[in-house]
Amino acid sequence: MAPERTKFCNLCKQDLKPRGWTTHRKACGKKAKKQRQNQLVAESIRREDLEAEADHFADANVSERASTPGFRVDDIRCEYHPSSGIPPEVHAFEDFKRRPTPLASIPPNKHPWAPFKSRLEWETASHRLTEFTQDMISVPYDGTIREFDLHYRNLWEWATDLLHDPQLFPHMVFDAQRFSKFDGKTFVTFVDEPYTAEAFWNVQSQLPEGAKPLAFILYADKTKLSSFGTARGYPVVARLANLPTDIRNGQGMGGGYVVGWLPIVKDEKDHAGKPSWVNFKNAVWHEAFLKILSPLASKSSTGQWFECLDSIQRWFFPSILILSADYKEQCSLWPCPVCLVPHDNLLDALKTYPRRTSDQSQNILQVARGKQTAEERDDTLKQYGLRDVQNTFWIVALTCVHYALSWDRLHFNGGLYRDHLWAELQRLITSLGRASVAQMDHNYEVFPRWRNLKHVSQVMSISFTDSSVYEDISKMVIYAAHTIVTEDECPIGYLLLRCIRLFLEVDLYAALEVHTADTIRAGRHAVQAFSTYLQQHIAKTADTSDKNWNFPKLHMSVHIFDNIEAKGATRNYNTKPNEKMHGSLKDSYQMRTNFRNVAPQILRINHWQVVAESICRNISDFDEYQSRDADNVLDEDNFVVDDLVVSNDSPHVKLGSRQAPQTFESVENTHGHDGAFTNFHIKLNEFLTNFLLAIQVPLLGGKRVQLKANDKITECRFLKVNYESLVDWRQHTDFLRCNPKFFGAPHFDCVFVQTTDKIIFSRLLFVFECTLEDTALSLALIHPFDAPTGVRIRKDKHLSIFHAEFFSVRSIIRGAFLVPDGSNNYLVVDTVDTNMFLRVKALHLEAGHLVRV
Repeated sequence: MAPERTKFCNLCKQDLKPRGWTTHRKACGKKAKKQRQNQLVAESIRREDLEAEADHFADANVSERASTPGFRVDDIRCEYHPSSGIPPEVHAFEDFKRRPTPLASIPPNKHPWAPFKSRLEWETASHRLTEFTQDMISVPYDGTIREFDLHYRNLWEWATDLLHDPQLFPHMVFDAQRFSKFDGKTFVTFVDEPYTAEAFWNVQSQLPEGAKPLAFILYADKTKLSSFGTARGYPVVARLANLPTDIRNGQGMGGGYVVGWLPIVKDEKDHAGKPSWVNFKNAVWHEAFLKILSPLASKSSTGQWFECLDSIQRWFFPSILILSADYKEQCSLWPCPVCLVPHDNLLDALKTYPRRTSDQSQNILQVARGKQTAEERDDTLKQYGLRDVQNTFWIVALTCVHYALSWDRLHFNGGLYRDHLWAELQRLITSLGRASVAQMDHNYEVFPRWRNLKHVSQVMSISFTDSSVYEDISKMVIYAAHTIVTEDECPIGYLLLRCIRLFLEVDLYAALEVHTADTIRAGRHAVQAFSTYLQQHIAKTADTSDKNWNFPKLHMSVHIFDNIEAKGATRNYNTKPNEKMHGSLKDSYQMRTNFRNVAPQILRINHWQVVAESICRNISDFDEYQSRDADNVLDEDNFVVDDLVVSNDSPHVKLGSRQAPQTFESVENTHGHDGAFTNFHIKLNEFLTNFLLAIQVPLLGGKRVQLKANDKITECRFLKVNYESLVDWRQHTDFLRCNPKFFGAPHFDCVFVQTTDKIIFSRLLFVFECTLEDTALSLALIHPFDAPTGVRIRKDKHLSIFHAEFFSVRSIIRGAFLVPDGSNNYLVVDTVDTNMFLRVKALHLEAGHLVRV
């Protein structure tokens, strides 16, 4: 008899008969892939264990690193300004922290409720005298002297209050810094805070040896105090650029502080619209600001010695580093306060024009005032968009007002998108008929829920709302409109959608909290692409639309990334934190004034609030100091929120919303309608067997895992996933749901999952904890969207049935915002946040996709 032929399987190392060979190879390949994936998880576990052990030998590691030539990937280098006398430093990424050096332990003030006699008196008292100064300014017009009330606080005294604050001073940075991150070949520079960017460095370069910049950020904008806008206020807010953003843009001490209340010149019918009246209103504004800036004028030229909280005398030179305002407050220089762009070329972002400087503006004004006639003077000034007004900021040395004026993301998004792009899209969809309008509303209403994203209904009826709502509308607009406005049926509308997409890319690049040369380069390209496509749209709609797109806010996008290089991330000069302060001022007007001569009343209340908050914080510090016990100090991660517990095998994931333990049989019966749960515990046994073998954990008795139908597991319907952001490399957190009835509706979030080969998108189906031999494992049943789950049988292809897979929750990278696009397809919403945007773009590049615009 002839010997029976066999085939050798190199995966399982067995000789097999030819019959059934194909089926065996597919099954064996699937099993081998799972083992590779489990091996990846196992290596991750062992790596984290090794890192944990390494923490015990930190000193040894530091000395070893110091003796090893070269740098490691992600090392951070900090270069200080030469005048600081501090040598450059290189830190390992895991060791780099921007935390203040603590001052010597000093007991807090034993009487933090001062000037009140006792704590009880403070708790029953309600106010303290205001420190605002009320003054009068006089400005001539048409042969008469006009007087206006001005309220302001001494800017220098306000700054010294912060320098004396023991909670704030350790966070202050007085020397310019340049940061870079090692990418394996070279150090790549990055900027975020103002003191890491060019302008702060340049200011310090102009100072005497050893002197320190004290950099101010000023904001001014009108606000409506009454519901109908009949009562208005004009607050000036100050912040200190030497403080980090999380403090500077926060609330309370170290955040924004109202330092002035400018007069508002009411229009008079006899003069409104006259050039002389416009110049007069500008003169009032600058005369008022002159009073506010005057405490800094002489000090900006000669400096001021000041003994700080660490008992070191420092020589400070104040300067106005950033002016943050809506465009109305910037455009006393027309058409652009930053460059000399002609009025007719505001739309073109491909051209650049000479930058304005304070020296140039002063020279032009001097030349114009030397002309023989008023007509000649006005003609000279008009060529440069100037008015016959002495600019107040010229009195502060080290300050160029044109350099300090900054692009504002809040009004770029709220103005350009809301008033122009969104309004144009609304008009276009309305022209397609009621069905299209209804479909657009429906698409927004069925959008999945996502944390910090407003769920908008009746979006096509919205004509006025908060700018943050329009920002959320813009994040979803492409995904809601792409099936309505198609290239075949509406080519003009499709071109507008492409413009909106590019606008969103510009906005997302501008919103990055940390910028490198690559992101700045990509952002500039996005600006140019947006300008190019918008010009195409304008050209194609010229015969059917009389809309004028040639306006200043559109042109200001040209300066976005110049501002970032000069002054750091856009959140340093975004008006949003300042406009949030308007709410408190409006509340004071409505509830605490008699509606007459309201400025002193509002500012008095504002000062009471600041003083009260300061005293409350001091009392809190005093109480904490009194009750401090070194043995009871807890790590910040050792807290419990509801039933959140750190997963033993997945330290970056915390599970919560635990349900009562239930048997496998109960789980399978409850989800009997869902094929993903068929033979749930049998599939889990196979997964756990392979998983334990991969991580080299001996099987009990050498046998495969045999969980029974009556064994119990615990369902968890909430996940808190910590992840490292690709934007600022800090830890961020996603709150994810896997809940069949969350506020009355199913809520199953999607996630990025790390597999053996690549990153995939998946939807959470069931998250649970399973105990195996006294070891709790955190697992998830997921539906992978773009990864093969074995051989799909003919029925599955015809009926669009997709299989589910088990994963350790350790494999979850972060949440993903996906929206359904038809019955089987999903779209990734990369516009929901900056990290999602960069992460999805990186996946495109890894896959070899050409990103075209």
